[in-house]
Amino acid sequence: MRQTLLALFLLFSSALGFAPLPPSRPLTSLSAIEVNQKNIGVLRPFSGIYDPLNLMADGDEAFRRRRISEIKHGRVAMVAVIGNLAPQLGIVFPGYISTSEKVLFSDVATGNSFTALTKIPLFGVFQILVFAGLMECWTWKQEKTAAPGDVGGDDWVRYQDVAVKEEKLTKELQNGRLAMLAIFGLMVQEQLNGKGAIEMLGF
Repeated sequence: MRQTLLALFLLFSSALGFAPLPPSRPLTSLSAIEVNQKNIGVLRPFSGIYDPLNLMADGDEAFRRRRISEIKHGRVAMVAVIGNLAPQLGIVFPGYISTSEKVLFSDVATGNSFTALTKIPLFGVFQILVFAGLMECWTWKQEKTAAPGDVGGDDWVRYQDVAVKEEKLTKELQNGRLAMLAIFGLMVQEQLNGKGAIEMLGF
């Protein structure tokens, strides 16, 4: 029963990541943004966006929605890769993740993401989902008038040089893309042989 509820929670949270954004007023043009978002992530030798499915034909609003999703999932994936590898390197929070059920953080650090998740008490999983939802809806909310991924308010570093800003945003996008592939590969490999990446490398 506990694992069934846990699976439902995970299914629900995964669906949220791909839920459409609420409708917003039409954008005049992405070129009106300080940095042309269509230049971000385009690297040599390619001279334009790789779009074999012709998704760009859906218009600027659809492009913006997909770019926001790509940036968001990339950021989550970068944190996920760190969270996957850190426990395997012995980097674990001290103390209890649940004092009522006597579960230590070290009990959860198994080197297998799915196994670790099943060791977290169900209420703890619920707390994680609620916290993520609060961050999504209020703290790190994507404003309609802000550039895709710009959820940091005035506290984030602002680059005045357009070329520098495009370079920084491209690096973030590329690292996010790599991280999405990496965390997927790590989790698949864990299920195939039951070993974490660090153990497989022989460390």
